[in-house]
Amino acid sequence: MSAQAPSAAPLPPVPGSRNTGLDRARAVATLAMVMGHTLDAVLSDAARDGVGMVAYWSLRAVTAPLFLFVAGWAFATTVQRTGAHGASVLRRYLPRVALLLGWGYLLRWPGWGLPLLFAGDVTVWRHFLAFDALHGVAGALLVGAGVLSLLKGRTARMGALAVLAVLLPLVSPWVRATVEAGGWPLALEQALVSRTSNFPLFPWSAYFFVGGLAGLWLAEVKRAPHWLCLMGVGTVILALMTLWGGDPRVSDPTLVAWRVGLLSVAAGLAMRLPSRLDRWMAPVGRASLWVYVVHLPLAYGWSNFAGLASRLGRSQDVLPALGLALSVLAVSLTIALPAKKLYGRLRGRNRGPARQGAPREASSPREANAHRESSPLPSGEGRGEGAEAPGLSR
Repeated sequence: MSAQAPSAAPLPPVPGSRNTGLDRARAVATLAMVMGHTLDAVLSDAARDGVGMVAYWSLRAVTAPLFLFVAGWAFATTVQRTGAHGASVLRRYLPRVALLLGWGYLLRWPGWGLPLLFAGDVTVWRHFLAFDALHGVAGALLVGAGVLSLLKGRTARMGALAVLAVLLPLVSPWVRATVEAGGWPLALEQALVSRTSNFPLFPWSAYFFVGGLAGLWLAEVKRAPHWLCLMGVGTVILALMTLWGGDPRVSDPTLVAWRVGLLSVAAGLAMRLPSRLDRWMAPVGRASLWVYVVHLPLAYGWSNFAGLASRLGRSQDVLPALGLALSVLAVSLTIALPAKKLYGRLRGRNRGPARQGAPREASSPREANAHRESSPLPSGEGRGEGAEAPGLSR
């Protein structure tokens, strides 16, 4: 049966197999993303200068890194827990890379400028090919899947992820200078370092690999709460950066270090949220791709559809802007959660009946523990942070 595992249907859910702390962090990143994008679209310049909003805008810089962080965490821990290695890792994740890139480019489709696009206008093509969050996760996932497919042991994988997490910010200035010297295809330029991309791979994918490293490390921590480990590491990083006097505006490595410290504390705090919220937060985190796809057109528009950024612009004071942000969040969840649930059902039907010989559900806690120790843990229903794929729902 083990020879069929990479291509067979997932195992039945195992009681207690979900990382609820990661689910909470993922949900917080998703909610913060929607609120932040909407406020950015409608908040007036005068309101942005308020003391509270200045502080918020500084903290908002952690939202995207946290999003990539939990994506990498979910990806690496899932690969490790399922025992996947070699070509099975690539078979599992290459379709998701294609899915993320497809959604990413679709959301940037310039319906307002098609004549210029087809005429080869560089400005419109730069807009279309720019890397956003979905592209960034896809690129990091592609690199991560390639690396982890070559390595099997946890220690080797942690070492490789640590090298990537450190190396990417260090070489970003050199890569940027090399690409900006010219001669690179536009699509590759936009993916690697272009300033017109919101999330180029250098250095943004570093947060994905930091998340993968953290996930593999925490999986081995048994005697300390994981939230405390994250907050402790984050606090140490921030303290060291403060003592050293590292200015985040000076270089990519210092900026990444500051953000890693902040997102580690933020992730630890999110994991400390009350467990009674899990019923609502876990589905939100697992549907993050759906929420992302729905909320962006509402906030910024899509193709010829005008979003709040075009309809209202930066015209709203703090309270009206918060009201609009909550409204966009509510609409996004109202559409995204049922859509993801329906998609999951359709996908389950397409899988057909479970394979013969699949282990039955455990009838007791003792059986459940035995099953967890002898079988690869299942992927979750969602796109996977914490259960399956990178930080975005399928």
